[in-house]
Amino acid sequence: MDDLLRRSLGEAVEIETIISGGLWTTYVDPTQVETALLNLAVNARDAMGGRGKLTIEAGNAWLDENYAAQHVEVKAGQYVMVAVSDTGHRIPAEVIERVFELFFTTKAPGEGRGLGLSMVRGFVKQSGGHIKIYSEFRRGTTVRIYLARSHLREDDSSVVTTGTLIGGTEVILLVEDDDTVRATAADMLADLGIRS
Repeated sequence: MDDLLRRSLGEAVEIETIISGGLWTTYVDPTQVETALLNLAVNARDAMGGRGKLTIEAGNAWLDENYAAQHVEVKAGQYVMVAVSDTGHRIPAEVIERVFELFFTTKAPGEGRGLGLSMVRGFVKQSGGHIKIYSEFRRGTTVRIYLARSHLREDDSSVVTTGTLIGGTEVILLVEDDDTVRATAADMLADLGIRS
């Protein structure tokens, strides 16, 4: 996703990734994970005014019985944690509980429709996971996604090339409320010879 993130966020956003060794597996749709990360990254970019540092982390986590008792949807156990942190403005306390609501946005009309974070939350809940947001003054915001650890064998996700990629007969309806993400996706489709 490196190229997509860099094209979507712009040159003024520094991107750092921290991936822990011995990362457990989780049973989720990789495309939905990528979409969730892109949505979180775009929200972070907007919170930073297009300039700052974005950190994406992945590591193993244990949510214990005490944590589960405080969060009704959480089952105690082992999780793969993915976090997206920014150096933007703090989310006010009166707003933080509403950020995952469908169509809720603090952006001006025409700048966003409040779909991104609700889609992220929907994916996490559908996957049996948990999402938590933390925000502090002068430290930015961190969104942590916890996806249940799976003991199934990891799928081989190696790229298989079978020859020349042929495209150009397809037409895709591209719908995205963020202009930058839409333009980036349209460019990527055009590179594949697909009209959007």
